[in-house]
Amino acid sequence: MTSTNEHHKKVLSYFKESRLGYDLVLGGVKHFGYYSDGIDSITEKKAQESMHNLLAEKLKIKKNHTILDAGCGQGIVSAYLAKKYGCSIIGITIVPFEIGKAERLAQKIGAASHVKYHLMDYSNTNFEGNKFDAVYAIESFVHSPDADATLKELFRILKPGGILAIFDYTISHDNEFTAYEKKMFDIIAGRTAMGSIKDMRHDSFADLLKKAGFESISQKDISRNVLPSIKKLNKLAKFPYVFVDLFKLQKHFINVTAAIEVYKLAKKGLFKYNILTAKKSIG
Repeated sequence: MTSTNEHHKKVLSYFKESRLGYDLVLGGVKHFGYYSDGIDSITEKKAQESMHNLLAEKLKIKKNHTILDAGCGQGIVSAYLAKKYGCSIIGITIVPFEIGKAERLAQKIGAASHVKYHLMDYSNTNFEGNKFDAVYAIESFVHSPDADATLKELFRILKPGGILAIFDYTISHDNEFTAYEKKMFDIIAGRTAMGSIKDMRHDSFADLLKKAGFESISQKDISRNVLPSIKKLNKLAKFPYVFVDLFKLQKHFINVTAAIEVYKLAKKGLFKYNILTAKKSIG
């Protein structure tokens, strides 16, 4: 079993190796876009903003709210929400270089007075209990080394009545994958440090939230709205993947591999994108 420290090293290694790719291809954003009609009719940047707005809707953001971004990346989501809605957001990440980038972005767009960033593990924070009005994790929960421990901690620091929103992937059970599909996905999950993906099944991920004490749990499949975003990455990766596949270099070009193989899985419904929301009981 991989220790937390070993897993953190894998996360750091992956995001360090992928840093330039994320900046060049996605403008530093580390999540897919949302296409309301499921058709590629807007730019990826607009689709990313649509995802941010959908997140705000699920969180029921108010100006006086204090919100945690659990796995904040380069601060793009938190800075956008803080500036647009006037709420206070604390972003945490275990990737050191992301802190500086997040702070500079917040300063650049005029959100610095509403956001703070810290180097911290969302599975083991130093926040007092019942601190946050809302907590969100957008395509970051999948990198948790221990889904149960992370949910337990997020439950602890949420205020009674507070909302948790997780925007992330779910997968089918192993027996639904072909041998090749499972081999490719295992490579992708391992190299991208998706430590909790095997616990994030289509039909049972919500059970983990219930086990952690959450109630009013809702799960919504928005795969159709995210597929155009995956398709764009797939298109960019097609040419280089010819050589990656020819020389069996999947482990060494993991984002190119993921862009090709995840798109195939998504079209078959083996890989889905879900929104899970839940509340911490008031009583």
